Amino acid sequence: MNRRPVTGPRQRGHVGYSSLRTFRGSLARDAYLHRARDGFGMHHPGRRRHVLAGVVCASAGLGLLGEGVAMAVAPRHPSAAQVLFFVAMVVPFTTFLAVLMVRGLGRLRELTVAILGLYPAVVYRMSSPLVLASYDEHQHERTLLNLLHGGGLFSANPSLPVSPHYPGLELLTGVVTRLTGLPVMVTMTLVVLMSRLLLVLLIYHGALLVTPSRRGASLVVAFYAVSSEFYSFNSGFAYQTLALTLGLGGLFLLRRAQLADDTAARRLFVIAVLVLIATVVTHHATSWMVLAFLLAWTAASQAGQRKLLACASVVMGVAAVIWTAPFAPLLARYLVPVFTGVVQTAEAFVAGTSGHHIFGASGGTPPIAEWERFALVVYHLSCAVAALVCARIMLARAFQNRDRMIGLLGALDLAFLLTVASHFNPSVGELGSRAATFLFLPLALSLALIVQRHPRITGRPAGRHKPVRPAVAMALIGLVAIVYLGGTLLGSNPDWNRLPGPYLVSADFRSQDSETMAAVDWASTHLPRGSTVAADRVPAVLLGSVAQLWPVTHAAEGREPAELYFSAAWGPQETATVRRLHIDYLYVDTRLAESLPYVGAYVTEGETRKPKRITRADVGKFAHVRGLTMVYRHGPVTIYDTAGLGVARSFGGDRRKLRMDSGPWDAVAGVGVVLLILLCRRRLTWVSAWRRDIGGLATTLAGIALAIFIGGALFALRLMPGPGFTLAAVASSGVILAARRRADGPALGRRLFIPVTLNVLVVLGVVAGAAGVIIAIHAAWLTDVADVNAILRAVT
Repeated sequence: MNRRPVTGPRQRGHVGYSSLRTFRGSLARDAYLHRARDGFGMHHPGRRRHVLAGVVCASAGLGLLGEGVAMAVAPRHPSAAQVLFFVAMVVPFTTFLAVLMVRGLGRLRELTVAILGLYPAVVYRMSSPLVLASYDEHQHERTLLNLLHGGGLFSANPSLPVSPHYPGLELLTGVVTRLTGLPVMVTMTLVVLMSRLLLVLLIYHGALLVTPSRRGASLVVAFYAVSSEFYSFNSGFAYQTLALTLGLGGLFLLRRAQLADDTAARRLFVIAVLVLIATVVTHHATSWMVLAFLLAWTAASQAGQRKLLACASVVMGVAAVIWTAPFAPLLARYLVPVFTGVVQTAEAFVAGTSGHHIFGASGGTPPIAEWERFALVVYHLSCAVAALVCARIMLARAFQNRDRMIGLLGALDLAFLLTVASHFNPSVGELGSRAATFLFLPLALSLALIVQRHPRITGRPAGRHKPVRPAVAMALIGLVAIVYLGGTLLGSNPDWNRLPGPYLVSADFRSQDSETMAAVDWASTHLPRGSTVAADRVPAVLLGSVAQLWPVTHAAEGREPAELYFSAAWGPQETATVRRLHIDYLYVDTRLAESLPYVGAYVTEGETRKPKRITRADVGKFAHVRGLTMVYRHGPVTIYDTAGLGVARSFGGDRRKLRMDSGPWDAVAGVGVVLLILLCRRRLTWVSAWRRDIGGLATTLAGIALAIFIGGALFALRLMPGPGFTLAAVASSGVILAARRRADGPALGRRLFIPVTLNVLVVLGVVAGAAGVIIAIHAAWLTDVADVNAILRAVT
């Protein structure tokens, strides 16, 4: 039977935690693990926390140092770098997990959770700290640069046409960039890391609304970190990274609203709806997944709790329909080929004509090592067994206690099995990885609940409060660490895409070498903005984002631009293709003839009916075509002007480059806003009351949502203020505060507090971590800046 949630003291909007007591059913022997006495020794909590804090920081710092060294030595010693990479990933995670198993950590638990979540995202950014690494990231970078260059909302994106219509991530990043004046690469990194930090904190605090054990809630985060998407895709500058955080934040706030009193509940509900609408305008698939879960949650809830969830479902559903309807044809053109490819490759897999995604090679990719095969097998078997066990236990308890929420968790655990099976096929595997991002959350929660409460795991009879047996705890830590290795391996696969190295053909950031980046930088300076250009896959997206050109990669007007690179001689058909597609420039890299493409396509998917390798004659023919004029050449890269072929200039995008530079009016606006707040401060006391009721996480989520909506309006009107606004606002606020404090009497400054004790391990971790990041940045600087500048000087 269903039981009412338990609520505790309400302080700062914190309304207590609700445990899924129906999970326990009528078994009196079940008891909470968090009540057990600690069996790890160190009976002095302060000393224990001091030591464990040093262990956590030292592990993270030394791990980052190892990763920095791996990034630096990878081009010359790839095998050693791979070993160092995985050691520096798994050892810190194992340490974090072992610390989280300790009872009575206090604030150190939340800090460890934050470090555990941020660590893989920082490592991913270290692989390419000065230039975005993945193809998807550059697609979203184009949308962001359109905003910053005054293109306004919905400015066309040649690489990802749907991106400008879901600009939440780019709007937030654009607001941060404009208000701070920081480089775009820095703000993109900061937004990604902020999203990751909020994500793990939301998972932790959301789990506390289900289980009263802080140790159990932290285990949910650790189990979710095993997901293959945790390292790579959810660490990238892509709309799912922010949308996942917003969607989970909206659900978290709704649960808090269910447990709050009337005033706090209304305020939390308003913020939750605001965040859910921000999810809708940030990513289509994530918002649909969140809405589907919200509807299922509504149906599975008790009658007294459905009204709030039903209202949120209606509001989010209406927002999704209103926002999606105008872009429905565009979304159809974007999503239909994806699902069509899934069906086709699934049929090929059944027929035995398609290779395995995780065990085979495609294109120019070499086969994976035997130890990687073994790690992937262990990962998928472990996830499948965990999903089956959790589903069986959850569904059994659901039927026994007639609890639909437990049944919903069990059903989602079963659904996760589909994502495991999908990894045996390339296209289906990609779709399964995206779905696993969402379905891993209920699986992680189920695992934590079972580990915390199931008597066979805790090993204690009814009414007894014993700790987890040391052997069980060590086995759990070791098993999760091994599975984490498999998840990191799957998420960062293949080997060539994990660490820096020499140029590879159509291999994402391994194709972003100094020659490619120098040509792109030259094009951004010397070629007219909006000019159409044909290029292979990676240079095309770079020319579209960094150089703000208009890459032509997909078939149009009955012509396939990729065909230009697959013929040994230039003929009338190639000339007709260039004219029909209004291609102004041709980007040619002779290294395309070195191998098959590592991602399966030189220019775009489906470019040829069967895999076909480009030859030296194919890429060498351009030098002998009458009408093509060479405008750039260095090493293997050449850019040709097609004006001599009679191409009619037709700019694919907005040719203007409007800069919203910071001027004196920004400073005036900053001072004006501060003065307006000062005059209306008595009427703004409700803001403080709301902040106290909703808490810090909700306040941050509300700030992100407001930044998206207000920033969208200001970017649409091209009125987004710059850093002058921020500087003037901060300076005027400081002057006003100093004057008020001076008038009130106390001194303007306070004596700084210097801690008496210094944790040597914490200092070691900070220094080592900073050194690792600096080493990675220095290694990237040599390739992305020093070598590029040398090439540009030679070209000039």
